[in-house]
Amino acid sequence: MSPHKALPAVALAAVLAVALPGSAQAADPTGFAATGFTATLGSTLQITEARAAYPTGPVRADVSSARFSSLGTVAGIYAVTGEHRTGGTAAEAGVASTELDLTATTLSTGSVSARCVTEPDSAPTARVRVNDAVVAVPESARVNVTGSPQPNTTLELPGGLGRIVLNEQVTGADGSLTVNALRLTLGEGAGLLAGDVVIGSVTCPSLVPPPEEEEQEEIEEPAEEEAVVEEGVLISVAEDADAGHGVKDVVFDVVDERGALIDTCTTDASGRCGVAFVPGDRTYYACVSQTPAGYGMPAPDEVCDGPYRVAPGAEVTIHEPFPLLRAETGTEAGDEAETLPAPAER
Repeated sequence: MSPHKALPAVALAAVLAVALPGSAQAADPTGFAATGFTATLGSTLQITEARAAYPTGPVRADVSSARFSSLGTVAGIYAVTGEHRTGGTAAEAGVASTELDLTATTLSTGSVSARCVTEPDSAPTARVRVNDAVVAVPESARVNVTGSPQPNTTLELPGGLGRIVLNEQVTGADGSLTVNALRLTLGEGAGLLAGDVVIGSVTCPSLVPPPEEEEQEEIEEPAEEEAVVEEGVLISVAEDADAGHGVKDVVFDVVDERGALIDTCTTDASGRCGVAFVPGDRTYYACVSQTPAGYGMPAPDEVCDGPYRVAPGAEVTIHEPFPLLRAETGTEAGDEAETLPAPAER
C-alpha cells in the first residue's frame, strides 16, 4: 500500500487536541459541560469519570480504562467541550466500551456518545450514537441496541427490575439541554446495587437572546429564495493488515487543511464510514482517532490520509484502506493519537 500523506503540524495538532473556544458567539457561551461515565448505586457507591466544562475547565478529560472492583471495566472514557466548526460551542462525552456485572443484570457496550451543540443566537441541538449496547437479565431477557435512538427511547426490564432510557433529553427552565446517551436505572429488585448508571452526559445552554423590552415595528421584507446547498461525502476505510477484511468500530476524524474538525464517523462491519458536509474551496484529510480493542493505532506518520478535494454532491473514497495491525504487533489498541508527534510526509 502507498503511504498515507501526513497533515501539516498545525493541522495535526488541531485533530488530536480539543479546539479551545473562541469569542465569536453573539451571546455569552457559558455552561457547557460533559461527563463520560457516572454511577450511583446503593447508598455508598458513587463514581464519576472524565468531566469537562467551559469556560471553567478543564475543556477535555480522558480516562483510558477504569475498573470498579468486582463490577467490571469501562474503557476509553472521555469528555470534551470547546469551539464547534460552525462557530458555536459544543460538548461531547462517552466511552469506547463497557463491561459491567451488576448482579441482577449485566451491561456491555461498544462505543457510546452524546453530543450537543449551540450555535450563536440559537437553541441547543443534540446527537446520540449507541453501538452494540446489550443489557441482559440472567435467565430472563436480553435487550440489544445499536444506532441513533429517538429522544427519550425507554425500554422496560422484566419483573419491574428497572429500565433503560436512550437519548434521554431534559430541557431546563433556562432553555439549556441535558442529554444522556444511555441511562440504566435499577429498582429495589437489584438489591444493594439499586440506582443509576449513565454513559455520556452533556449539557449545552441556550444562546437565544432575551426578547427586546420594547416591541419594534416589524417591516415586512420580501422573502428571499433559499439556495440549495449540496453536501459532499468523504468515505474512510480500515482493514486488518494481515487478514485483509474490514475492521469495525474504527473512529475517523475528517478535518480541513487548517486542522478544523468537520465531523467524525465510526466504521461498520465492512470497515467503511462516511462524513457528509458542505465542502468549501479547500482540501480535507481522513485521520484515525481511535481503534477498537485488539488493534493498534497506525504509525504517527500514517494517522492521516489526504489531501482530498470533495465536490458538492460527490462521494470521495480514500485511495487506500488504512491497514491496522493487531495489538501485539502495533501500538496498544485504543491509544489516542493525542500524544503523537506531528508526522512528516513519507
